[in-house]
Amino acid sequence: MTGDGAGLLEDLATATRLHEGPEGIRKILRTIFRMGPVPIRDLARDLGIPVPVVAAVRGELEKRKLAIRASGVALTDDGVEALEAGSGISCKVRFKVTSVLDLPGSILALVPVFSDIADHRPEVDVSLDQSHATAETAVRRAIYLFEHDAIEGRSLLFLGDDDLTSVAVGLLAQHLDIKPRRITVLDTDDRLVSFLRESAPAECPIETIHHDLRHPVPDSITAQFDAFFTDPPYTTEGLKLFVSRGVKALRPEVGKLGFVCFGRKSPKDAVAAGGVLAELGLGTVEVIPDFNRYDGAQLLAGSSQMIRVVFSGDAPAGNDAYEGPLYTRDKRGQPRE
Repeated sequence: MTGDGAGLLEDLATATRLHEGPEGIRKILRTIFRMGPVPIRDLARDLGIPVPVVAAVRGELEKRKLAIRASGVALTDDGVEALEAGSGISCKVRFKVTSVLDLPGSILALVPVFSDIADHRPEVDVSLDQSHATAETAVRRAIYLFEHDAIEGRSLLFLGDDDLTSVAVGLLAQHLDIKPRRITVLDTDDRLVSFLRESAPAECPIETIHHDLRHPVPDSITAQFDAFFTDPPYTTEGLKLFVSRGVKALRPEVGKLGFVCFGRKSPKDAVAAGGVLAELGLGTVEVIPDFNRYDGAQLLAGSSQMIRVVFSGDAPAGNDAYEGPLYTRDKRGQPRE
């Protein structure tokens, strides 16, 4: 067998000339692993990749004895072994979570566990536009990240995390017995950084870095991550700054992932927000209204959207410090403390 280990995704992407690159190969293999045997047309439709392209990948997998045809395409034992070795993917559990109403019953037990941790976190700092998401939202986010392949074998960066979504990811990883490669949180609130250091699940450690995102991201995390997650300040400036820092942290490869929670805006502001994402090399894949619920978030009317984006691989130039308005109080002309 050839093409196993860490180079499997790159080898297959090169052999099949897949425009989506190694990330596209990973999506195909993960879907076959979780759903196989799966008809080639169903696979292409679910992934949004043309049938001839998926068929070419299947042919290459068969040539390497990593897949067979069995009422559809399925991975061989060698294929499963190579997938786990090359990507860290080993979990076949599947969820469907799209709204506040459908948290899976098998996961409900994680909510009180998370709540027991979150009850001890620092109070919100409104000057930083903090507003805590509900425990159900944090767990739902973790499931959403898992479903869209941002956890298993992945390096995942949180830009701000007063909602403790990183903790929910750690709890879910424990529950599913999966291993993220790296979970890192950047936050300007030193109270929160200290709390996360003390509260992260032992089996799923969280790296915490005290950092004001007005300043460029540290060299140690630049171009190091497969995905980022952020619930930025409620301003367009905040959105642009936090997401731009997330992009700088992504490996410069097509198909890397971003997850952005942002409140609904006026049509004009919504266009501006979409322009910000596009300008940063991010294509919007999905927007779920009211996915996130918050405790006492008046400015957000208690909810915000989940925006899933995919990276083009081309990061804009520049990583300068930012001194302009950022948080809501800045926009109102109030001095920052």
